[in-house]
Amino acid sequence: MGGCVSDKETRDEILDICRKTASASDIVGVSIYDLPTGASGNKGKDINVLLILDAKKLTLKYQRKGLRALEGSTVSLLVVDQKTFKKDVEKDWLGGLLVENMLVPCQPLVNADFLWDQEVKAKKRVVTEILGNLVLEYPEMLYELLIRPEYFMFEAMARKASLYPPITYRFLSILRGDLGEKNRELMMKGFKAALDELAREELVDYSEGCVKITKGFAGTIQRRKLRVLYLLKSVRNSILRHSLVVFPEMMRYLIEDYGLYTRRFIDGVDVAEISLPELEDTKRFIFVPTSSGLVSISDKVTIEDFVRRTVPEGAGLRVHTEKSGGVLNAVYKLSLHGEKESQTIIVKVFKDWYGWKWFPLALWALGTRGFAVLGKSRLEKEYATNRFLSSKGINVPRIIYVSPKERLIFQEYVEGENLTKVIKRICSSKEKAADLAGVVRQVGGEVAKAHQLDVALGDCKPENVIIAKDGRIFFVDLEQAARGGDQAWDIAELLYYSGHYALLSPVEVAQMMAKEFIDGYLEAGGKIENIRKARSPRYVKVFSFFTPPHILFAISSTCKEELRAAEAGM
Repeated sequence: MGGCVSDKETRDEILDICRKTASASDIVGVSIYDLPTGASGNKGKDINVLLILDAKKLTLKYQRKGLRALEGSTVSLLVVDQKTFKKDVEKDWLGGLLVENMLVPCQPLVNADFLWDQEVKAKKRVVTEILGNLVLEYPEMLYELLIRPEYFMFEAMARKASLYPPITYRFLSILRGDLGEKNRELMMKGFKAALDELAREELVDYSEGCVKITKGFAGTIQRRKLRVLYLLKSVRNSILRHSLVVFPEMMRYLIEDYGLYTRRFIDGVDVAEISLPELEDTKRFIFVPTSSGLVSISDKVTIEDFVRRTVPEGAGLRVHTEKSGGVLNAVYKLSLHGEKESQTIIVKVFKDWYGWKWFPLALWALGTRGFAVLGKSRLEKEYATNRFLSSKGINVPRIIYVSPKERLIFQEYVEGENLTKVIKRICSSKEKAADLAGVVRQVGGEVAKAHQLDVALGDCKPENVIIAKDGRIFFVDLEQAARGGDQAWDIAELLYYSGHYALLSPVEVAQMMAKEFIDGYLEAGGKIENIRKARSPRYVKVFSFFTPPHILFAISSTCKEELRAAEAGM
């Protein structure tokens, strides 16, 4: 066990003070919180005690009394009625001011079972709120998040410290010192029990010793359509109102403790050497999987950092970096050349879309298609969709590494050619169009497979479809992809955008490509309704900037003919 008040005479005196304070009210529970954190024990320390009464009226008070059993020490008594205490545990009624005393190491003196039950309830609510924040903050990659259980403890403390800085000294004292590790174990016991309850309710899962959010929990949060995080829901006002009005004396001593924290030295130790990285960067306890292993979402690895990690000094590898293209994003080709083998990696930098770069794209698809603009959102979409499609057997580039803080994704380079080159060869008549038509049909089948998984690829133009040297079809640039997205847009974009390459070719070439794609799509189980939607004026108008009207009309007519044939065969 971590720090505790082990002296029986001291415990008896504390209980005697509680009985006198309770007067005619029955005592529901007594707990010592902010337990001693080092070898110095309690001497000269302030012992914090929570006293819960079965009082008929609202009771909130704070008082300090000297201890005879421990020279120079005092008891700081926080007194509350049971009803008010439970409301703060269950509904954050006092902004969690009472509950926060259950987040730190506690020693029950009266009714341990009741206090343990309330601690688990309080921590379960805190964990649920933190998970809700993650659902809102990472809507695309939330199912990939692997959360170490201690994240919830540190995040809860970090939030309290950010709302009320004087409490930082309390956490500093608890986490440091010769009993710091024991205190962590004491605090984590309640969090682990809360997580176990959530797992039994199928709101979280366990994987590799980490916590994963379930679809059931995420769906509950998303259906609420919250637009602000729990952290912002008047918690600050609640804490300030109740703490400063009801507990002025309590706040005064917290501020005195904060004065110790802000000095350069605490107990002879330089404060500059005692930081709380767990509170400053709690996201370091949340990970996402890549082919290189688990990566923290707080990782700030740059391209240069990645190269240093990948290429140890003296390895004899040559590194070459070149810009590979991209207007709205920076894309780099990173080549690592060794004596026996070489590797090429694509590095994609997800910049926010602002100003003139974003405006033409918004104007182009106005009223038809919405686009994710923020770099963070697009990185999440690319990562999450890539992982999901890969798990279902759809060919996508392998994600080697991800640096969410720097907004970088490192992916394998797929050797092959994109569909644009195939279409240009079909249109040039340098090779027989029929020999290449099978590739277009195969692409249609792969798009259908993605749609059957309820995934819309989002940016399905020919440049983003790669035909590998072994004939496999790969989808790249998935930053606009979405589950439950607009599948008809994928079909419209691929067909009508491809049409502008057939500008100098006979109309029959564009019709043949459209037919092959649609046949492949429907044969693989694609929905007829998506083809029907794709030929509507809502989609056709968007591509009039790129493709001549007669080509658009020919492709739309082919869609109509294929629909008739498909419906006739049903």
